[in-house]
Amino acid sequence: MLITAAALQALRTAFNNKFKDGRTKAKPKLTVLATPVTSSTAIETYGFLSEMPAFRKWVGDKRIKSIAERAYQLINDDYEASVGIKRKSIQDDNLGLYPSMFEGWGMEAELWPDRLLAAALASGNTLPCFDNQNFFDTLHPNFDEAGSTYSNNNTIGTVQPWYLVDLSKPLKPLIMQKREEPHFWMTTNPEDTAVAETGRFGAWGEARGAAGYTMPFLAYRSTAAITAASYVAARDAMAAYVDDVGDPRGIVPTHIVYGVSNRAAAEDLFKKMNLAGGESNVHWNAVECLFAERLP
Repeated sequence: MLITAAALQALRTAFNNKFKDGRTKAKPKLTVLATPVTSSTAIETYGFLSEMPAFRKWVGDKRIKSIAERAYQLINDDYEASVGIKRKSIQDDNLGLYPSMFEGWGMEAELWPDRLLAAALASGNTLPCFDNQNFFDTLHPNFDEAGSTYSNNNTIGTVQPWYLVDLSKPLKPLIMQKREEPHFWMTTNPEDTAVAETGRFGAWGEARGAAGYTMPFLAYRSTAAITAASYVAARDAMAAYVDDVGDPRGIVPTHIVYGVSNRAAAEDLFKKMNLAGGESNVHWNAVECLFAERLP
């Protein structure tokens, strides 16, 4: 192949199409956990409403809640994949596995949010949310006059963490913030200085974004072994959450999220109609199972 700008443009188009093909073949699973946000700056600042008024019967004066905003910042990070394509490989029309590699990049690009969201869940007990406590914590403030707190983190067990989440609300437990969608690009100047120095044409996949947290009462973390008793304890703890004036928040878990080590226990509890002895399983389909292979 004669290396010209036109030939390199055609090659970039072909590789970019393979990248796009890969994106269509991947099926992210964890994006249901997150409210998507399009970012326009390096750092996004979120003002979360600490009080969520509910409809109630109007008796006497209306109860006007004061709205307090608490800032939460989420910094966009850079993500990339890169490779150098040998000039001689292009000249000899010997591009081998490059098309398959770029298709694989596309699949990874589409699954990039899953990677970020799985990491956010796994680190939720060590990273703060809007109330300045870790997202999974035993001392989240209710912001009431009594200074009461609540917990969304059960640490009494020794298994890898699993999570109950309520995805029935418009606001999801996590944020998926995208500053720059995953995309492919490649050097197409045959006289590029870097090509002259290295003998390679650079090709890159790039993206910018971050995953973060919204309201901690929408999610619950547990390290107790997954059993009927530990599920009921987590479910009932979420049901007991109240706002700053003691009104129930109406939290009902819709999904359980688990990794490799908890898969068998979770699916035994929620996907089998009958227990080992033949009796009916009262927790069958109580929540939707969401297996996250990137979690332990």
